[in-house]
Amino acid sequence: MTTRRCLIAAAGALALPGLGHAQSELIRLIAAFPPGAALDAICRMVADAAARGPLGTTVVETRAGANGNIAAAAVARARADGRTLVAMIDVTLSLNPHLYGPHLGFAPEELDAVATIGLFPVVLLVHPSSGIADFAGFLAAARSRSLLYASAGSGSPGHLAMEALRHAFNLPRQGLEHVSFRGNAQAVAELLAGRVEAGFIAIGGGPQFVQEGRLRALAVSGPVRTPLLPEVPTVAELGHPGFDIRFAFVLYGPRGMPAERKAWWLQAAEAAMSANRARIEALGVEAEARGPAETAAFVARAHARWGEVARAAEMRVE
Repeated sequence: MTTRRCLIAAAGALALPGLGHAQSELIRLIAAFPPGAALDAICRMVADAAARGPLGTTVVETRAGANGNIAAAAVARARADGRTLVAMIDVTLSLNPHLYGPHLGFAPEELDAVATIGLFPVVLLVHPSSGIADFAGFLAAARSRSLLYASAGSGSPGHLAMEALRHAFNLPRQGLEHVSFRGNAQAVAELLAGRVEAGFIAIGGGPQFVQEGRLRALAVSGPVRTPLLPEVPTVAELGHPGFDIRFAFVLYGPRGMPAERKAWWLQAAEAAMSANRARIEALGVEAEARGPAETAAFVARAHARWGEVARAAEMRVE
């Protein structure tokens, strides 16, 4: 387990109801994925907004591993006082219960939704050596031969998006062979090297590779084009209306958090989105904050969708 902390000085002095006696206690925002990723960057933006409010010094703590399970388990065991939250990709709650079962390390119902802190699509990329020039060519290749595709790990957004695409276009199982790597950066590196031919990748870390011609972008998984690659069409535009695969960065706390404390964190999330919109969009993320009810509903829909995909693709924990 890797732990990295960043102290952010508090600027506020007012006490949150019920917490005035504990003003000196640290507020912990636990990031479920490693430093350097979009989630980590957005966590620090939210932490900065939180530190400007009433709770006091805010700490961003990284607890990566097990596709978010380690961080989620730590928060599930914390006091439900609004001082310990986890920031993670929704797949920790929407997919992992299907993959890990009793070995998840926590019960999803031990966590309460607090806020969404951004949505992001993934972009279908291919290496020029694949000979694939466009989305139609990708579908034809997957039907005529076996393509190796990279992802950031088993059950990662890129893995899920490709398996959803396979199902949506009825592509043969042997046409797309999954190669799992340790994180987005490694998946991109292997794709750049041409050792794999394709991958659905979170584009924030590498639009320049497309602009330089080192990779080709064929389609975006979300409902609208990404501003980072405005010339690249969506899958919906290319023959499957309604195709919308986006993932959410979400904040969750221990079950039983008071509603007013959830509201305060949502206010911090909204402030972070507003103050950092350009920076967030440069990461390939939609700067959109949503409240507890919308966040929980998004995760519930994703849980149903990814359960079907995981069973069809015979996904397993690696």
